[in-house]
Amino acid sequence: MIVILILSFAAAGVLSYSLTTYRNSRRQILLDQAKIIADSEMENLYFQWNELIRRKTPIATVQSTPPLGGGSGLLATTNTFPFLTTLSTSGWTIYRSLTWNQIPGTPDGSATGIMPGTVNQLGKNFYFTAKTSATIASPLFGTITYHSGRHFQYTSTSLFQFAVFYQGDLEMAPGSNMQILGPIATNASAYLGTLPGITLTLASSVYYFQNYNGASDPLTGETDALTGTGYNDPIYNPNPSGAAPSQAAERALQVSKLSSQANFVGDVNVTNDLAAGSPYLAAYTNQNGQVDANEIFRAVIAPPPTDPITHALLTEDPLVAASRMYNAAGILITVEQTTSGGAPTIHVGGLQSDGSINTTAYDTDFATTIHTGATTAPGNAASDIISGVVRSQIVDPREELNGKTAVNLTTIDVANLKNALTTAMAGDTNLAANYNGVVYVYDKTNNTNLGGAATTTLNGVRIINATATPTYNDPSGNPLGFTLVSDNGVYVQGDYNTAQVTIGGVQQSNPSGIMGDAVTALSEGWNPAHSGLTYDQRQATQSTQGLAANHPPGMEIDAAILTGNTPTNTTVTPNIKSGGAQNLVRLMEDWYTPTTTPAGGLQLTVNGSMGQLFSSKYFQGPWVGTGTMPGIGNDRVYYQPHARNFNYDLHFQSHTPAGSPVVTKFHKGDFFFW
Repeated sequence: MIVILILSFAAAGVLSYSLTTYRNSRRQILLDQAKIIADSEMENLYFQWNELIRRKTPIATVQSTPPLGGGSGLLATTNTFPFLTTLSTSGWTIYRSLTWNQIPGTPDGSATGIMPGTVNQLGKNFYFTAKTSATIASPLFGTITYHSGRHFQYTSTSLFQFAVFYQGDLEMAPGSNMQILGPIATNASAYLGTLPGITLTLASSVYYFQNYNGASDPLTGETDALTGTGYNDPIYNPNPSGAAPSQAAERALQVSKLSSQANFVGDVNVTNDLAAGSPYLAAYTNQNGQVDANEIFRAVIAPPPTDPITHALLTEDPLVAASRMYNAAGILITVEQTTSGGAPTIHVGGLQSDGSINTTAYDTDFATTIHTGATTAPGNAASDIISGVVRSQIVDPREELNGKTAVNLTTIDVANLKNALTTAMAGDTNLAANYNGVVYVYDKTNNTNLGGAATTTLNGVRIINATATPTYNDPSGNPLGFTLVSDNGVYVQGDYNTAQVTIGGVQQSNPSGIMGDAVTALSEGWNPAHSGLTYDQRQATQSTQGLAANHPPGMEIDAAILTGNTPTNTTVTPNIKSGGAQNLVRLMEDWYTPTTTPAGGLQLTVNGSMGQLFSSKYFQGPWVGTGTMPGIGNDRVYYQPHARNFNYDLHFQSHTPAGSPVVTKFHKGDFFFW
């Protein structure tokens, strides 16, 4: 009997232990499942947060207010369990929240600091707290909950963090003295040097990815030219006004190799978008029917891609679409001529509150100022935004050598635009709410359809009277700046954006940008009649503002310039040369020999930032130097200035031009319980 009792107690103990072990095991299984679900929700949250920011969703709206209890958008319950395919999720209650942790005392809630993984680029850091949990009510174990937390970080920096930057090979061999005050970067190789008797002074860092002057080691490369011709090395001097230090030691300090290429297109995976089977291939096919990465890089200045036959919008990568300035323009001015000899039509539209672009939304607001009278005749020069004859033709000698007989020029008077904007925004609350400093001007005329000589013409936009650009602030009081963008070639006449403004108690240039298929500088005295004259009659003139003691003689552009070029090609005979970064801003006048210039001769000065992100699609005339050209009657395309000056505007690190393309970094951050 005693033995039976002992065995009974032992069996009961074993059963109790087994039940306890089983209960603990089952409870642990549920807890493990809760962890999987909560972590899955965290991945879902991070993915959606990342996507929304890269699509330029306003930071303030990329968050939630807990408790959620359903809702829509980023944290909708219909989006739960996206990464779970085999786990049963019935009976679970999911909690998710995302909170933006604004930094107190800052205009936009960000903290400024060096961007991780970059070459000392200043960025804006935005911080978020993400929380998820998974809960299930068990009749056996009660309520079981697992909490998961992460600190997300998003860092954004403007593309305009360099004095000069290139997506491809960076070449620079100026024919006249030149200095660059600011960092230089290229995603490929750098070739920097000069001809005998010319100096190129580099005052800041140079970053390259492949080779520097013909060698992977920056201390040994001496070839200096992509075509193999030897040049003199630049002068490395952080203080150009003083004596140059030891060049070998200074070169080692200023020149360094990148460990990875910078992503200049907003984290877009170009390779994936162009891979076989990609749904975006039609969108990124060029005019020759070839799938072309340049169509992605050009997206920043190009309108959305359409089918050439039906004109229907093509499917494209949403991140590429988000990079298009066309899709984000506060003001969109379109010009189109549909019949040979017919009058062009003009429409004014822009960004709407729902994020769409309406091409005619502001026609009424600007009806009396866009271009009064017939578009085939000049309007009112004192008030019209489009000055002179719409699509008046000029000859660009560089493009003439490439078989293009003329450029159809639409002229934007920025002073009149500034006045018209003020009046229009006072009368249209929708325009006032959605104007963001970006003005996109686009002559969409298909010249081929016009027939005749029009098949050999290009479309261009000229900017005049732009010493003072429009100045408005966002709701937080930050300057919007002013950026003019075009898919056409852009001609900038006279000093640009040189009138100073006060930002945060500091006098500086209004943050401004110019983006186009090609950018050409025209002196203040140029007029359309000059385009038919020989180069010695197309003499550049000193700007009126340049008469001031603190202004370099010649012409000054204070802006970030993003444009294309015709890349060097050594596989053809004769070789095609890009002209180098010094010719990224093109010229078509005689800047060297005018007799009315002050001592030292005319100079071209760019204060801001200058970058080549793509190859020009329309203005493809190769650089041909300053010699006489038989193809244009032994004329010269241009004669170089006595000096070119490229100075980086340090204010771009805190106030960038409106709509500036950005480089972004995302970090999931540390894990925590809550």
